[in-house]
Amino acid sequence: MDAVTRKVYSYMKSLSDQNGFPPTVRQTAEQLDLEVRQVEEALHQMEQLGKIVITDIPAKSIIEFVGEEPE
Repeated sequence: MDAVTRKVYSYMKSLSDQNGFPPTVRQTAEQLDLEVRQVEEALHQMEQLGKIVITDIPAKSIIEFVGEEPE
């Protein structure tokens, strides 16, 4: 997992643990000073690695964190 992906994972996971749901892609990009595209790529990488599960439903996506935090 690259540095950007690890940063996105840690930020989204901590807010998910705190609030019961992760921040949006745009909120994450703003808070981490990243482009939306970078956050989307990080989410795709996390999904490929089995760290998250993304469920798309009309007008909404649900992100679930799976397993341990990456090293």
